[in-house]
Amino acid sequence: MAVRFFDLSISPAEVLNTLIGEMDGDLLHHQYYPLSEDRGMGFTVFERFYRRINQHIVWVIHMQNLEGHTKGTLICSATRGPWNAALGEGDGEEYMDEVMGILDEYIVE
Repeated sequence: MAVRFFDLSISPAEVLNTLIGEMDGDLLHHQYYPLSEDRGMGFTVFERFYRRINQHIVWVIHMQNLEGHTKGTLICSATRGPWNAALGEGDGEEYMDEVMGILDEYIVE
């Protein structure tokens, strides 16, 4: 399992719509809870099968804007075995980079 935390320049609703439109994987679930016009929280869950490692990878992306800026959390894990099954050396970063590439232009350093 691998985890990343990041800040974004767009609202959680825009993050959700961007990921649903651009992610190459099966959308398993998504929810969004609006709190005001530009504030809210939500999450998406995607899954994709990788033949190279012969397992499914799942991404859970949580985003929230409760204090005036959007914070994101990305969790990536293999779905075979326990939830925290170890990915191969560097695999977690490789799979996370796919999602981070979609959101790259919105990431605030």
